Amino acid sequence: MDDSWQDAAFSSRHMHNRKQRGSKSKCFDVRKTFGSYSVKCASWQRIDDVSADASASLELYRLTENGEGVVGQLALPGALRAAVVLAGSRESLRRAVDEMEGDEGEDEDDEEENESEEDLPESPMQTRFDTFEKNSFRSPKFWLRWSGTPTTQDESKGAKSSQDDVDTGLGYVVFSGNDCQKFKGTLNCVALSWKDVALTGHKISGRSESDVPVAWGKNGTAV
Repeated sequence: MDDSWQDAAFSSRHMHNRKQRGSKSKCFDVRKTFGSYSVKCASWQRIDDVSADASASLELYRLTENGEGVVGQLALPGALRAAVVLAGSRESLRRAVDEMEGDEGEDEDDEEENESEEDLPESPMQTRFDTFEKNSFRSPKFWLRWSGTPTTQDESKGAKSSQDDVDTGLGYVVFSGNDCQKFKGTLNCVALSWKDVALTGHKISGRSESDVPVAWGKNGTAV
């Protein structure tokens, strides 16, 4: 996948100098992703004890410190609450996460990412991804990594219990247009036995860049 448009979209120079003399083109502004999204996920809704009235959401707040990703939070009540980072390519996602984590978890990230890449061609969602990639640049595409604590079913107790360790996983988000009003994507979570489960969402409200606290990783690093 050609990441040249993503590089331009995340460039601060590009973002602050969008009105160029003699240019009439409208380039993608990554800040359009900032906002609150209502999320639907059939796999989440099928989990026992998830209320029919429960609401899932994705909040996107600001750029990462290195300017290559978008920081936010994903809430699937009764299943997963996690910090998320979106980036326009696997390489930029790795750099953003490595900067937040330092050297910790680097090998684990590489192993998981390689495994995900190997599995993608066999994924039932890959056909959709291929279709999106054939669309114009007006369908902004992002790799996603989450870090949080899934809630799993404790069969011995017949009740739900939270894992002690913070988990991480990958996903993918494709917005329907440069205004980022809707998206489709997938999410992986080993603890929930989720592999490329489908997500959809629509924007409830946009926002300016926000400094809402987001904690990442086992040490709860502020990002």
